[in-house]
Amino acid sequence: MNRRAVVVVACMGGLLGGLDTSVNIAFPDITASFDIDVAQIQWVVVSFVLTYSVLLLPAGRLGDRYGHGRVMLIGTVTQIFAFVACAASPSFGLFLISRVLQGVAMALILGTSPALVTLSVSHEKQPRALGLYAMFSATGLAMGAPIGGLLLLKWGWPSVYLFRVPYSVLLLFAALSCGLARRPKEQNEQPLDLAGALTLALGLGLTLFVASRGLDWGWFAPVTIALIATAAIVLFVFVIIERKADQPLIDIALFRIAGFARANVLNALANASMFSIWFLGPYLLVDVRGQDSIEGGLLLGITPTFTALAAWLAGKYVTKFGLLGLSRFGLFSQGLGLLLFSRAGAETSTLFLVVALAIVGIGLGSFQVPNMSFVMGSIPRSQQGVAGGMTQMTRTAGLVAGLAIWNTAFVGLRKRRSDALGIEELTAPEVFVPTFAEVVGLSGLLAMIGLTLTMGTTFDNKLKLPVER
Repeated sequence: MNRRAVVVVACMGGLLGGLDTSVNIAFPDITASFDIDVAQIQWVVVSFVLTYSVLLLPAGRLGDRYGHGRVMLIGTVTQIFAFVACAASPSFGLFLISRVLQGVAMALILGTSPALVTLSVSHEKQPRALGLYAMFSATGLAMGAPIGGLLLLKWGWPSVYLFRVPYSVLLLFAALSCGLARRPKEQNEQPLDLAGALTLALGLGLTLFVASRGLDWGWFAPVTIALIATAAIVLFVFVIIERKADQPLIDIALFRIAGFARANVLNALANASMFSIWFLGPYLLVDVRGQDSIEGGLLLGITPTFTALAAWLAGKYVTKFGLLGLSRFGLFSQGLGLLLFSRAGAETSTLFLVVALAIVGIGLGSFQVPNMSFVMGSIPRSQQGVAGGMTQMTRTAGLVAGLAIWNTAFVGLRKRRSDALGIEELTAPEVFVPTFAEVVGLSGLLAMIGLTLTMGTTFDNKLKLPVER
């Protein structure tokens, strides 16, 4: 098996995950095609994100037991069928079912690809390899929106799914050519912790579902409180199951490792913080500044582009600057960029926007690589699928939490300002721009809070390598 080729294939899987940003720009076309209300479009996101979020850890465990390459291959084949099903769906209901199938496939790919990276290189080269993986993932995010905008102009919304079919077929053949379908030499015989997987999926799924719907229901509505309480009980049961299990899905003892829990919290905070760009950025660029979808997509692509570049450099120099130093630099840069971006308005120069968005991307890329290296380095090599699934799961949980936080803050602040000024138009600059400044500014402060959490930490400043057990 060509180990370098395996790393490339795993990186291609990460890029495929990022390309789903092409769907966001197609939301208006999807709404019109299925004749649905704008409020229903959120289910396009929820059906996909919730599914792959709750399945990432079980997918990683399946990879540990049956072979990460085999599980990734199954995910790739399933993904091809899901893309075709989404594009060909005759009704919105079938479309959402296809999105769920796409979420299952994405969990199988993203839950195993980081493990393929770490297990294919030597200990010393793992941070650089993870930097390459993070670079490919960010490149997919950067490419998705502009490609989607171009395809929409000529072929309509089904094209944002169909263009990924040839790429997925290429990924499939590349995976087969480097031997990922073979049975792994060292078979991990640990059984899947089914009870743990089910309770984690249910508890996390309920939590993320409430986070996505809480604003519509009301955060103190009976249904919201009931579901939050149910999620808390289920997650408590999950912890009990894991403590008693002989081979748990997540070894609770891991959270006693110095800095492990904090590293996962920081991962969630960093991704929640930067999601304000994806949430409010399109409205600023298109509705307030009057830029078309392609220009807006290119500007939004600046952040993941610089994330890709910074991730590559971070992987290259992590041994020189240390995990803690790079993590702090990343959080500070991300917070600074968001605070700068919060000052943008209708007349702000494009150069200012580019600089602010680039600083955010540099920060996120500089943070992701040392954070992922630490988390995956804290978990035995026999459980690298679980390690990769955990990093992806906390990232996704942060994104969903960020959507809930910034959506709630924006709606509340905008309504108060709109009522005070007597302006009903929700994207009027007098209402939108100052509200945008407050919400994005708060997201920048959240990154700075993450920075303060690293102070006084025992988080090792030296390179932490995967544990041999």
